[in-house]
Amino acid sequence: MSNLLQQPLAILVIEDDPGDFGLVQAYLRLAGLVPGDKTETVVWAKTLAESIAAAGHGTPDIVLLDLSLPDSSGLATVQAMRAALPDAPIVVLTGHDEKTLAVAALESGAQDFLVKGQFDHDALGRAIRHARVRGQLEQGLAHSNRLYAALSMCNQAIVRCTDENELLLQVCRIAVEFAGMKMAWVGFVDEATRQVRPVTSFGAGTEYLGSIEVSVNADSPFGHGPTGTAFREDQPVWCQDFVHDPITAPWHEGGIRFGWAASASLPLHRDNAVIGVFNLYANEIDAFNEAARKLLFEMSTDISFALDNFVREAERRRALAVVLRERDFSQSALDSLPGLFYLIDEQGRFLRWNKNLENVSGYRAEEISRMSPLDFVGETDTAPIAEVVKQVYEQGEVLVEAEFLAKDRTRTPYLFTGKRWLFDGIPCMMGMGIDITQLRKANEQIQWLSYFDPLTGLANQSLLSDRFNHALSMAQRDQRALTLIVLDLDHFKNINDTLGRHIGDALLVEVARRIQLVVRDEDTVSRQGGDEFVLLMPTTDAGGAAHVAEKMLETIGTNYQIEAHELMITPSIGIAIYPTDGADFEALSKNADVAMYRAKQDGRNCYRFFATEMQTRSTRTLQLESALRRALERDQLALHYQPQMSLQDGRIIGAEALLRWRHPEFGMVSPAEFIPIAEVSGQILQIGEWVLRTAARQMKVWINAGLDSADAGDAKSAPMVMAVNLSVVQFRHPRLTEQVMRILDEEGLPPHYLELELTEGVALSDPVGAIAVMNALHANGIRMSIDDFGTGYSSLSYLKRFKVYKLKIDQSFVRDLTDDPEDKAIVSAIISMARSLGLQTIAEGVETEGQLAFLRENGCDEVQGYYFSKPLPAEEFEAFLRNVGAPGAAS
Repeated sequence: MSNLLQQPLAILVIEDDPGDFGLVQAYLRLAGLVPGDKTETVVWAKTLAESIAAAGHGTPDIVLLDLSLPDSSGLATVQAMRAALPDAPIVVLTGHDEKTLAVAALESGAQDFLVKGQFDHDALGRAIRHARVRGQLEQGLAHSNRLYAALSMCNQAIVRCTDENELLLQVCRIAVEFAGMKMAWVGFVDEATRQVRPVTSFGAGTEYLGSIEVSVNADSPFGHGPTGTAFREDQPVWCQDFVHDPITAPWHEGGIRFGWAASASLPLHRDNAVIGVFNLYANEIDAFNEAARKLLFEMSTDISFALDNFVREAERRRALAVVLRERDFSQSALDSLPGLFYLIDEQGRFLRWNKNLENVSGYRAEEISRMSPLDFVGETDTAPIAEVVKQVYEQGEVLVEAEFLAKDRTRTPYLFTGKRWLFDGIPCMMGMGIDITQLRKANEQIQWLSYFDPLTGLANQSLLSDRFNHALSMAQRDQRALTLIVLDLDHFKNINDTLGRHIGDALLVEVARRIQLVVRDEDTVSRQGGDEFVLLMPTTDAGGAAHVAEKMLETIGTNYQIEAHELMITPSIGIAIYPTDGADFEALSKNADVAMYRAKQDGRNCYRFFATEMQTRSTRTLQLESALRRALERDQLALHYQPQMSLQDGRIIGAEALLRWRHPEFGMVSPAEFIPIAEVSGQILQIGEWVLRTAARQMKVWINAGLDSADAGDAKSAPMVMAVNLSVVQFRHPRLTEQVMRILDEEGLPPHYLELELTEGVALSDPVGAIAVMNALHANGIRMSIDDFGTGYSSLSYLKRFKVYKLKIDQSFVRDLTDDPEDKAIVSAIISMARSLGLQTIAEGVETEGQLAFLRENGCDEVQGYYFSKPLPAEEFEAFLRNVGAPGAAS
């Protein structure tokens, strides 16, 4: 981090929202990427147009890009920035948590992708560092890929071209269009004048060649440049800084005019003698690294090989007639062969073939005579087949699989053979093609059987092992749980022994189908033989495993109709959790087996965890779920109220209603434990309605007692509000607004006395739907706030569209506020951002004078916490109000 402070990055932040920019800027400082006294290194652009203008002043080290801008949105924004700053790494920041969008952004040129609110300053720092490294690697890889593609296309041109001038023009075009050169030209030497005469060229600056003067004489002032030196010394000459190198002085004007920053000159040969030079010009200094030099040298060697071939072509044609006369290829014998027969010359022309080639391809004899082997394969096989043809002449014999492309565009897999065949010293290739359609189908079946159970179609041991290794690496990286479940059918052997194997197999198929109905798409269900199944469940903890096990007991344990037999079967299930029960597949599998046999010992048709504490936790969850169903009717639930204070004048401005559960056996049960259970079981809707009604009724009691305003004697004072939390299940209820208004109407409470608190996860899991619900509640006069702000998604682009008036700063940031500089920076940023959006802030969990002082100094509006009062029953809260001197009294 100290090195970063000494060399601050130039960062371009493209973000139209001031709050988002402030938060990003705070994160950059916390990550050590922007020292406090170097804020000028961060450039802020609010629109795409501003960012493109900023790009014209220099390339930044990193671009942080929002996908939703006033003048551009979506992937078009990424593409526009990539065009404006082709070499700058881009990290996309967006409020949309969609995997497909992330992939599309990366494919459009971004180096990384972060969802707003799902990252902290450490994650932002890692993303920036990784993006810069990845950008450098991608540039190098793209450059190498371009050169490899150019070499491949050059070789294809050599195979296809029948004319020397056509080949040289194609090579120059390939160098520019595919290798990324600015210009390329080939010059041959005039033996009489010793001048290099351009014979073909392509790219920017070809008009300059009309008047260029280049000599190969050492005593000429134009003979010491790269071209003349390469010719005389028969060695490539690499000029890495064209417009400043002394040897290119006569041509500096052209280099500056046409943007030639570096050049390469490679000698070309015919019959082992240098006859000309292949020249290339790049737009970057030091463009020709070792890999590029090697590839371009290979390209020049291939061109020289082609030039030799053109010389030999005439001799080949003359000798061809002799070859065919002297070698007896009986057409009737060739036509009797079962496959495709072909005799092909070194230029890829068909000399002889059998009738099968015509029948299978659909081409007539006169058409085949004008074709090459590459015309019978698809684009993806063109380069491999060209390489194979080349290998025939180098190695003598090859085998290759490829799809044979017929005239009607149908494709058939074939195995092709090629063997070097000499006629009077002239090389040809003779070979056969065999249809391998049935062989491929057999291989695919073998491949399928190697990964899947043939009876049920489930994964087998091999595929399970592969997927486990992948899931384990993800669990280790993300520090998440991983569950392995072993399931064995109780007394299954009795069914096989009494009804026969085919009935047992049919039952296993149906059990497999039912198991797959219970699990997620990302889970793997495997049959290990017999009646044993193994389930791999990534990112699943003990609670999730218990839920799945319960569903499987219910689903598998119902009746089966197999042919004329009505059968009943139950499972015994063992569960092991990574990392507590094992660090690898062998350990987890063994321990899940132990747990499964424990389930059998405990009476079968049940599940057991390997770890006793997991089993205890699962049992307690089930017990709490059952007890919670009777908690309301047995009057075990109650509301406590915690006062909320104004930092401006010390008034009590509100009360937060907090749910409590006292059970006669379990004692006080934490909301953190029973609220998730209520949400999963669906009981939260009934409980949530009770909480809302009870809070509204209590607020009405306080109003009637005159305790609802800052000053009981001042009718103009703002009323105290009742804050009630909504769970995600309640918020998604289709008639939430109607329910809230009905309760307020029945209890006689005006809407402006009620404040509904939503967590960030609730509001932003479906932001479009959340906006509609908030608009409806707001239209009815109900206030809304965002609870636990800073711990969820924090999509500020959506936040400004929400009808909320207050942000509650989560207590995790307040707890160490006096000691932790990161918490101080985050809290300050949240308060500043909220103020810029016209929102109030309230900090929860305030327990010390130091916390209170910091919040007051930084402009926080309201606070609550044990520093003032713990949550109190209604009677004690009312006494608190009266003792303090009503809600308006200073604390």
